[in-house]
Amino acid sequence: MKEQETNYSQIQFRKVYLSDLNALIRLYKNQGQNQQPTVHQLTENFGLPLSIALNGEEIIGFAFASINQLDELMLSTHTLSVADAFIDQKLKSQAEVTLHTTFTGLKQDHTPLKIAIEQLVSWLNTCAN
Repeated sequence: MKEQETNYSQIQFRKVYLSDLNALIRLYKNQGQNQQPTVHQLTENFGLPLSIALNGEEIIGFAFASINQLDELMLSTHTLSVADAFIDQKLKSQAEVTLHTTFTGLKQDHTPLKIAIEQLVSWLNTCAN
């Protein structure tokens, strides 16, 4: 088996584009597995994707915002391989900037983010079926 070494200079980070969503959905549904998807229908746990990590043309991870059961804002990541602290940190940092640029006043009210997540998930589930 070929041992892969992470070459951080090759990894690029940027905001999520609409054209990235199919790859993000596949990454989320497979949850790191190469064979069968473990998730068939998206839920609010998919969150709102805000930043991606690219290695060449391949999306190797993304960061997303979600609201947990305690009504707390969460920034999390999904990656292709085992967790990499550097990639996770960079993804979350980029996502935080995008989140607070896009949604003002999130510290007081999470409603706009909740609505955005619900609408995105509903739209993606409708388009996928």
